[in-house]
Amino acid sequence: MSMHLYAFGSICRGEIDAGSDIDLLACLSEPNQSIDPNKFSIYTYERIRQLWHEGNPFSWHLHLESNLIYSSDGRNFLNDLQEPSKYTNATIDCNKFQKLFIESHTSLMKSSNSMIFNLSCMFLATRNFATCFSLGMGRPIFSRLSPLLIDRKLPIERDIFDILVRARILSTRGYGNPISEVEVRAARSAAPVVIQWMDDCLSKEVFCE
Repeated sequence: MSMHLYAFGSICRGEIDAGSDIDLLACLSEPNQSIDPNKFSIYTYERIRQLWHEGNPFSWHLHLESNLIYSSDGRNFLNDLQEPSKYTNATIDCNKFQKLFIESHTSLMKSSNSMIFNLSCMFLATRNFATCFSLGMGRPIFSRLSPLLIDRKLPIERDIFDILVRARILSTRGYGNPISEVEVRAARSAAPVVIQWMDDCLSKEVFCE
């Protein structure tokens, strides 16, 4: 059985803080029960090749921000694939993430039930929008702070964005400081700014598609 293991993401960027985890990828030729799916993103070689062929954002993320930590054959599988195909779905993907943000914000406004989950989805939508936007513009940024780092920066304060980041960590990993009612109101009030920023990005930029 062939196996290649990689670290990718924040640890490869040196972007480490208390909320960081270690992203691990396992590329396998066949199922391996010793690889914990709770610790590794597990892909077959064929699926990785498909992502490369599609120019999927994840393939670009791995291409630009991964490091080999184990190879069963002495080769670097991802490096051997060379550069992924051109990313051509920026408009479609950005519209998809804008829709997710609006739906999550609408749910948050209607009810406090699932408040952390909805704030977490608002973060995911905002971060992924910025990542796809930056990749479509040919200057990809994969950081969780990508909305604040891309050329067309999201015009909200860092402490407001950090509320969404904390909600994501609380929702997915179950730790961190609780989010207060004051912080929820602050996140709600910033939502129209985020939606307008997304509209502006989509209306003023022409992606390299």
